[in-house]
Amino acid sequence: MEDREKSRVTVTIMGEEYVLRGTSTPDEIHRVGRYVDRLMRTLAEKNIQMSSHKIAVLAALNLADELLKLKEAETRSSGNIQRRGVDNELV
Repeated sequence: MEDREKSRVTVTIMGEEYVLRGTSTPDEIHRVGRYVDRLMRTLAEKNIQMSSHKIAVLAALNLADELLKLKEAETRSSGNIQRRGVDNELV
């Protein structure tokens, strides 16, 4: 695996600045920051009384749900492809 230099990027989420470091490109890190910011702002608009800490936890739960659904879909999809491959070999 190639060693990539870590980017250091500042993103703003809910009016707070966060310095992030990672091997992703600065554009990718900014894109992730914008996604989280939009999600948290949407949740905050729907839950006006909720603290920003609870909004962050709710956002994390939503993101985990998205991730798990994608992983499950990927697993089902790759399972279907493997089964089709076995079926094709029998023909």
